[in-house]
Amino acid sequence: MIAPLLLALAVGQLQPLPPNLIPFDSEEGRALLLRAKANRAFYPLASQFVTQDSTSFCGVASSVMVLNAMPIEAPVAKPWAPFRLFTQDNVFGDGELKAASVKKGGLTLEQTAFLLRENHVDAVAVHAADSSEDEFRQKARASLAEPGHHVLIDFLRSELHQDTGAHWSPLGAYDEASDRFLVLDVARFRYPPYWAKTAELFAAMKTLDLDSGKTRGYVLVSPQAGAPPRVEVPAIGHKLYAIAGGLGAICFVLGVAVGIVVMRLRRP
Repeated sequence: MIAPLLLALAVGQLQPLPPNLIPFDSEEGRALLLRAKANRAFYPLASQFVTQDSTSFCGVASSVMVLNAMPIEAPVAKPWAPFRLFTQDNVFGDGELKAASVKKGGLTLEQTAFLLRENHVDAVAVHAADSSEDEFRQKARASLAEPGHHVLIDFLRSELHQDTGAHWSPLGAYDEASDRFLVLDVARFRYPPYWAKTAELFAAMKTLDLDSGKTRGYVLVSPQAGAPPRVEVPAIGHKLYAIAGGLGAICFVLGVAVGIVVMRLRRP
């Protein structure tokens, strides 16, 4: 049993979803999104979908997706300066939480909420042991129906009949008729996005995180009052036109000046 699993992990591009999960890219999965009323988080998140940079960066990638989906100021992304974007590098800023420590073991529930708050959004961590299935359903559904609000979940994959390991991902939508949430899995090299039953998701969150000594759970994210707004960078074309116009004006003035000097030198 273990050998085939290891072989699949080594050579497989994507692992098949278990039958209890509905693939998002299936006919049924697409129909669920069209029917879902609590779907305001999906489109902003889909526009910012990223894959985690390392096996322990699922919480970081999930946070980056949410931050980029919100209308707040992002730091300059050095590889693409002067453009601004939250990345899995600059999201740490100069805060107490360091990328090196996260690479060793990932993020706990409290650490993820802390990282988000450090980047000017409100984030409330809720341990599954301090909540209930009904409360999670109600709060997550309300968040997903509200523009600018998001939900991140910390869960154990095996409870969803996936392979082993704990994981973070943001939720994209909730369909009431099927009682399923859309999980936008940031480990896109392992699983595609899928719809999961609320009961199974909550059971996966109500598992012990050995790093914190507490149960896993979910983080409710909302806009922070007074947060710096998103900075709009002018289109490059406009800048090029402005530079070209400025250079043209300088050349014209210099040409006129040189012409006047030449004319005076030619006078008897």
